[in-house]
Amino acid sequence: MQIRSLSIPAGALVALLAAAPVAFAQGTLTTADYDRAAKMLSFNVDPLVIGGRVAASWLPDDRFYYRNTTAQGSEWLLVDPARKTQRPLFDAAHVAQALGRAGAGTFEATDIPAERAELASGGKSVVLAIGRKRWRCDVAGRACEADTMPELPMPGRFARGGPPEVPSPNGKLIAFIRNWNLWVRDAATGQETQLTTDGVENFGYATDHAGWVHSDRPILLWSPDSKKIATQQQDDRNVGDMYLVESRVGHPILYAWKYPLPGDSIVSMIHRVIIDVDAKKVIRLQTPPDYHRAMLGDNLNMADLIWSPDGARLAYVSTSRDHKHETVNVADAATGAVKTLFEESSPTQF
Repeated sequence: MQIRSLSIPAGALVALLAAAPVAFAQGTLTTADYDRAAKMLSFNVDPLVIGGRVAASWLPDDRFYYRNTTAQGSEWLLVDPARKTQRPLFDAAHVAQALGRAGAGTFEATDIPAERAELASGGKSVVLAIGRKRWRCDVAGRACEADTMPELPMPGRFARGGPPEVPSPNGKLIAFIRNWNLWVRDAATGQETQLTTDGVENFGYATDHAGWVHSDRPILLWSPDSKKIATQQQDDRNVGDMYLVESRVGHPILYAWKYPLPGDSIVSMIHRVIIDVDAKKVIRLQTPPDYHRAMLGDNLNMADLIWSPDGARLAYVSTSRDHKHETVNVADAATGAVKTLFEESSPTQF
């Protein structure tokens, strides 16, 4: 999911301001006044534009998928830029029927109301986020079932897109998080293997939960040969909490997660690691922990990491807390030894 700003179009703002003197003269704005203004907010007018937005979820092989709006509703498409092709991400007609049989609701094939779709099991199944629940369906639509992952945060807020499972480049293994540790599953047999054992609450591997947006997807980068994983053990154990309350009919829902604020002496730190998948060995990079930062933004971004073609070395960028200093390093994947290539500083933020 992506955070979207709730902006009032200029026309709606002018109309609301023009009506304000009359409303205030009468004493107060009415519910009807707010309803008229709300009809012009982005989440109401965006669906009126057909095919106007692409929010891509990229796959390791450089394909991507996204939700496309159509005159009939919406569709999910899988795009291969190299081959200049696109096709449906899943069989919408059969998936809609399977969702109905599973108890998700009755949907038209042309408008399955999934705010997020995530490929899983090496592309053999898709996890659809409908409301605050997830439904796992095979892409052919033979069957769907309620997913066992926790309920989603408020729809459309506080989470970012991307699959809760990350397949290896060769498609044989699928990485995922369980109980703060990193696991892989064999795509063919379903056999699961635990790669790390010392992950604990708020000090877990590959986690994505220390910023304004968060998710349960693993934040990691497979090596090209599918034998190693570059990731981090993220230390949030003494970081302060952020709280948000979802107002609703009945009891509200309280959300809490780790969120360091400006001025806090303790912030999220990441201990960079490389995991040898076959050996189930964790190689810790021989460098102090990094701040939970990316070159562009505060949320971790695997675009800041690059594997050598043979998987023997890992280049990565360390960013200072204030985004004013960048360090480019290269790590030996076998030993964890780190060499600094160069550094850059700026009086203002990068």
